[in-house]
Amino acid sequence: MQFSHLSAEHGAWISAACASADPSTVVAQIPHGYERYVRILHPALDEDDQLVRWDAVARSRNHIITAADLFETVAGLDAQGNPATEDAWVDSDLPLDQLPEEQWQALAAELIKATPNEQKYVLGLWAGYAFIEGGERIQIEREPDPALSEEENQRVYELALAEAQKPAFGPEVLDAEQLELGGGYRNYHLFESDAQFLAQPQWAATADGAQRQRPALAFAADHQWMLSTEPFDDCTILGGPAALIEAILNHPQLEAIEVGQFTRIGHSN
Repeated sequence: MQFSHLSAEHGAWISAACASADPSTVVAQIPHGYERYVRILHPALDEDDQLVRWDAVARSRNHIITAADLFETVAGLDAQGNPATEDAWVDSDLPLDQLPEEQWQALAAELIKATPNEQKYVLGLWAGYAFIEGGERIQIEREPDPALSEEENQRVYELALAEAQKPAFGPEVLDAEQLELGGGYRNYHLFESDAQFLAQPQWAATADGAQRQRPALAFAADHQWMLSTEPFDDCTILGGPAALIEAILNHPQLEAIEVGQFTRIGHSN
């Protein structure tokens, strides 16, 4: 698997195309002009940490999902995830903020299939992850070793903490300009990757384990398709050729609903 840092200029076409769009519309995330667009819905988790599809929640309430629905609307919850109706779905948490790994790999397989051979991909890693810069945002817990003195345990802890707080990337990434798409926290580091990394991203191996976050942005080098997952959002939006969107809509592992360029997500009523 290979990936390498790119300058923010490689995403300038996105900011130029989306800057003036209504922030609640699809084209605020994915530029206009693609043949078709689709929302890929992130599943929720039930009390046993099993994945729950939106359509299962909707059936429990006799709700018909529309293209603009948020999960809260489907489940009868308020914006904080608390019941807002008598028949609210209360057996699950709010949706994941990224696709589960197997679903991401299923999506990536369709993206790769729709992309000419040997073409590279551009991926955007959300800049808000603590592991990227390390530092005081990262804290650890460690049980004292009874065989060591208090001073020795403190020294071992300090060494482990210093290791955990090391940044995942060097200055070529940390000091580079980020792609800024507005909204105060829509900042991204861009990387070029091969198909294998697109399907199974691992940004770093840290003291907290492998960092396998799904890209928040991804597009083919020739821009024939692009996807976006807003930070803390309940879906991933993809724009691309009709055949690709049709494949996503019919994929058994993915729950997806077609949207238009100007669908205002969260404004279904």
